[in-house]
Amino acid sequence: MPVRLSPLKQPGANAVLVGDPRRAFLLGQALTVQPEMSHLARGLWGYGGVTAGGLRLTVQATGIGGPSAVAVIADLAGLGLRRLVRLGTCVAVGDRPEPGSTFVIERAFGFDGTSRALVGSDQSRCKAELLEPDPDLFGALSSLAPTAAVASHDLVHRLAPVADPDASRSGTGPPAAPAPLRDLQTAATFAIAAKLGLSAAAVLIVVENRSGDRLGDPELESRFEEVGLAVLPALESSLSNPRVEG
Repeated sequence: MPVRLSPLKQPGANAVLVGDPRRAFLLGQALTVQPEMSHLARGLWGYGGVTAGGLRLTVQATGIGGPSAVAVIADLAGLGLRRLVRLGTCVAVGDRPEPGSTFVIERAFGFDGTSRALVGSDQSRCKAELLEPDPDLFGALSSLAPTAAVASHDLVHRLAPVADPDASRSGTGPPAAPAPLRDLQTAATFAIAAKLGLSAAAVLIVVENRSGDRLGDPELESRFEEVGLAVLPALESSLSNPRVEG
């Protein structure tokens, strides 16, 4: 697969992915010692460095939406990426949870065109594709925050609540409940990771709820740094795992 990012520095096997280049810069400084810019093509800044725990880490911006994220992840995979954590934002379908809440994603429902194309589904139907994180990486992150499902769309605002098809799959449980979160690219991230044999997980911060309550930019940036630092131990566990190159 052709590399489109024209790297200045080869990425490591582990990465934290964020949408916004400014957050990539912020987290590159916070998570690694003396980071160096590794990518700048198309404004998708990336930084490489070594964490305080000794892990070689890439912090990379993916841009907005599934198509951009998939292109970036595929390029990084061609350069040696093996594990990734998407650290992103989402909106709450209802008035709860409140902005600033953090969730480790246990499953993603792909209503977006990118994830459906990757799994080969019929994009004319309304049913979502169920996509899941890598179980080991999810397990390593699960103590960080509550777990939740997310519905990924090509648009996130002004849409009706999404039914969680897994909630009533057995036919014996309660009626399907809304997925509490909605975003643009977690399903696509899980789909391309599965296709390329990568380990992927996602941690999302609620930036806005249905009432329009929204986290301010300074608070959001601070939250990203706090959550990014909390994610590091899960990735640094690869240093004691001979199957994962640090």
